[in-house]
Amino acid sequence: MENKYSQKILNVQSLIEKYDEPNFACNKFFYEQHKIYPSLAVILTNDNQGSISYVKGIKKFCEKNYVSCKDYRVSSSKDLIKTIDNLNNDKTVHGIMVMYPTGYQEKDTMFMNMINPMKDLEGLHNSYLGYLVQYEKFRDPEHLKKLVIPPTAKGILSILKRYAIDYENYYKKYNIYPENNLENHFDLEGKRITIINDSLAVGRSLALMLLNENAYVQVCHQYTPFAKVLESVKDSDIIISAVPSASFVIPTDSISEKSIVIDISFEGNFEYPSVIEKCFKIAPRWDIVTKGNRINDMTLNRLISNLHYLINCCLPDVTLLEMQKM
Repeated sequence: MENKYSQKILNVQSLIEKYDEPNFACNKFFYEQHKIYPSLAVILTNDNQGSISYVKGIKKFCEKNYVSCKDYRVSSSKDLIKTIDNLNNDKTVHGIMVMYPTGYQEKDTMFMNMINPMKDLEGLHNSYLGYLVQYEKFRDPEHLKKLVIPPTAKGILSILKRYAIDYENYYKKYNIYPENNLENHFDLEGKRITIINDSLAVGRSLALMLLNENAYVQVCHQYTPFAKVLESVKDSDIIISAVPSASFVIPTDSISEKSIVIDISFEGNFEYPSVIEKCFKIAPRWDIVTKGNRINDMTLNRLISNLHYLINCCLPDVTLLEMQKM
């Protein structure tokens, strides 16, 4: 199906190859020169097969990118608190992430705020979310040390912004946008965007990111009447859905031909293949595209970039200035 609809499917892999791989290679060379060995820790809190599969994917991706990845399993909130505390104090670990939801009695935000912000790989600590609200990108006035933001939301934003850049560069060269389009559909300013998810890791953080880009954002969630969801979708330039349910499906009749669709749900939140045929561009359900070209692949790359940010924020300014010259 991917080959049949190649013109419609967003080329995530090409964006990674163009923007991420050169940067990661440069960082790898620098870390080797300074005997820095990137390391992250992932904590599994239950036997959810999706989480287990995700951790396996993280470990394989880390190995490919010369990052040490340690995984831990906990069975109670007491074990989780102890593990977080140990990792916070482990100087060999640069980044920590927890598989949420934990399912424990305590709110997950309690655990998020226990992770040392200097090791928070997912940017879910309340200080990071506060910076996101304020639209701060750096820890320091010199703009050498970047702040961490949630990787899935960051991955989606990266796709949209990178496409917008590529479209503008094409326009400067040919005086028209790719595929003879008269406008840049990826330029976020003023675009109407519907997000169907309100989790901290995806919907809420992504909504803030898009608001910071001057988009018009509507967030829908489990308490939004389905009729209102469809109403918002019909008028949207960009639709992003991450509902973990096979029964939640947006009918293709509600999709505009000008819309960009991003389907993060494992089950898929749209009608296939009709949604691909109708929309302008799409990042479809994971099993419709090959590995390396999925939303999850961009998320994994954002995890590594977050890890690099955490490592770099602990380096002296003179060293970071040296990195910028490479």
